[in-house]
Amino acid sequence: MARVLTDDERTIFNRMLRTIRSKRRRNQLRTDYMEMERKLDKLGFSIPPHMQSFQTAIGWPAKAVRVPVQRVRPDGYRLKTRSELLDKINETLQDPYVQMLERAAIESAGLHSCAFMFVTKGDQSQDEPELVFAARSAIEATAETDMRTGRVTAALEIVSKSEMYLFLPGWTLQLERVGSGRDAWQVTHEYKGEAGFVPCVPYRWGFSLEKPFGTSLMTNAVMGHTDAATRTLLRGEVNAEFYSAPRAALMGADEAHFQDAKGNRVSPLDAMIGGVWGVPDTYDEEVGELQRADLKFLPQASQQPHNDQLRAISMMIAADTGIPVSYFGIIQDNPASADAIRAAEAELVSRVEDQLKPIGAARRMLAEAVIRLTYGEFSDTARSTLKSLRPDFLSPATLTKSVQADTAQKFVAAFPWAAESDTALEMFGLDIDQIDRLKQERQRVLGAQRLELLSAAARGTDTSAGQGEQTSLRDRADALGVLRRAGVTADSAARLAGLEGVEFIEGDPITIRTGD
Repeated sequence: MARVLTDDERTIFNRMLRTIRSKRRRNQLRTDYMEMERKLDKLGFSIPPHMQSFQTAIGWPAKAVRVPVQRVRPDGYRLKTRSELLDKINETLQDPYVQMLERAAIESAGLHSCAFMFVTKGDQSQDEPELVFAARSAIEATAETDMRTGRVTAALEIVSKSEMYLFLPGWTLQLERVGSGRDAWQVTHEYKGEAGFVPCVPYRWGFSLEKPFGTSLMTNAVMGHTDAATRTLLRGEVNAEFYSAPRAALMGADEAHFQDAKGNRVSPLDAMIGGVWGVPDTYDEEVGELQRADLKFLPQASQQPHNDQLRAISMMIAADTGIPVSYFGIIQDNPASADAIRAAEAELVSRVEDQLKPIGAARRMLAEAVIRLTYGEFSDTARSTLKSLRPDFLSPATLTKSVQADTAQKFVAAFPWAAESDTALEMFGLDIDQIDRLKQERQRVLGAQRLELLSAAARGTDTSAGQGEQTSLRDRADALGVLRRAGVTADSAARLAGLEGVEFIEGDPITIRTGD
């Protein structure tokens, strides 16, 4: 049965709803720039009224947001020790749909400074998944946080004009509009959650003490430079429209030269496209001579000033965003080398790396929400285990496969004991899914080899045939060497390694010394 909001609930609800509405106009403006739907307000006197609709869409705002955001590439989670909790987190958050929502939340955070991920328990009787994830932009959601702990204390999600969800510690309230006035929004359903926990995770871009909910990549500078570039392109369009045809000036002409035999005015277009221009001399009574009209052609206006201005604007937006100018369509005369590309992207990579910390904190909170809602609590054991939980990201730098392989080979050469570790595989450019598949395949092959050895031992047959014989012999010889260097006697080591009957030279196992 529906009920009205309590005074405390109504206060929190109205406060967050005002926040969304007060920020909506600015957030919608950023969205319009992102989607290239914003039109210029001030065109300038050089644009004729009938050509104002020639405005050209520019994708620079989308570049300014998407280029840094696309370099934030989540790559699962890791713990110091393997745990059931880690398996549950990766299983849930590596779902393609959840990854798609998280990617959308990160991009929305780059555009509006913040976005929100909501996690609720699904109604499995309605064939819903165990956990239901939802991502909302700052136009559709907001949250309040504790300034000391950073924890979310309340959140509001707008589903439609007539439905919202109010998240409070331990409770989720479904609100529906039933009328107008003070009690226009009423609670139609209540869902109990974990006490003191709000299942909302803010994703922030550009977190700072002055702006705890982040800073948008769609800055005033980006929007201003986009407007300037649009005006420049529009001026170039006007220039091409008016000055593309040759223009001529007839000096010393008489008005009669532009009239037909009946005295009607000849159209300037007809005069211009005529095959032959013939203008008779006119008699000047003052000087008593015939005067000949002089036809002069005016040079076409150049597009170069507009191109130069557009290049200058692109340099300015590149400096403000840290994105290489080539991303904005300004191509240098000579192709850039690999080192030049890395140098040009150094600032961009540095800016993205700074954002991995706040986004990583949000991903860690999302993993904690998964554990809380899955198990219904956040026990001391889970809290202690997840202290070392770290969200992984792929490198935001532009690395070629050859560079990655060369770096990884040098690393393995310097640290041979780390050759088979996950860290070494990551340095070769493999993501967490590829590493898991490689390890599973390796376990399968090793398991098959062990099974074959055990089967052969049970049958009392020799498995060393062909290539298998060489591999088995080499493995047993390696085991023999390990045992001998550990101090095991020669006969015992040979027996343990399955090489009984091997003849040894007397002496130290590392440096062989003869009896002499």
